Formats: sequence, C-alpha cells, structure tokens
Amino acid sequence: MTSWNDEIAAELLHAQWAAKEQNDGRLRTCARRMAGIALMQYYRNTKDFVALLRLAMHDAGVPEEVKLAAERLQSRMRPDFSSALTDPLGDALTVVEFVDE
Repeated sequence: MTSWNDEIAAELLHAQWAAKEQNDGRLRTCARRMAGIALMQYYRNTKDFVALLRLAMHDAGVPEEVKLAAERLQSRMRPDFSSALTDPLGDALTVVEFVDE
C-alpha cells in the first residue's frame, strides 16, 4: 500500500514531465491530483478533488495563501481554452505543504 506522500511524489514526476513537454492540460491535471490527494488526508473524506479544492477555499481554518491556490486550481478553462492558472504546480505544492505541516 502506498502512502499519500508516495502518491504525491508520483504525480509530481508526471507534472514535471508535463511541464518539460509544455503540456499545460496534463500539468493542470497533475497539480489538481496532487492537491486533491493532500486534501483527502486533511479532510479525510471524498475522492472528488475539485470538491475538496472548493471545500478548502471556504474553510476558515485554511490560510489565505492556500485558499487562493485552491481557488486557482479548481477554476475552469476559459471559453478560448486558456487557463487562469499561471503556476499550477506551485499552487499544488502550496496545498501539499500546508497539509504536510
């Protein structure tokens, strides 16, 4: 059985590959998964990563920096298929570091 840290490490490798290949869609997906895995640990419930990001956005016990990262990670693509995310991996790591503390 793998630990949640191992799952995040595997997603991080995928995210780094996606960044190298300039595959923004895959990078965004990996970043969401990383943050979702961490938030599953924090909230100990659902596997719906986007729902967990939205829960973190409105949780009074979550620091503002983490709330903002969660908000960016859960955002939808724009009609022109661009994204509001400028650093999805950084946002995911913000969430992971918060939960890991």
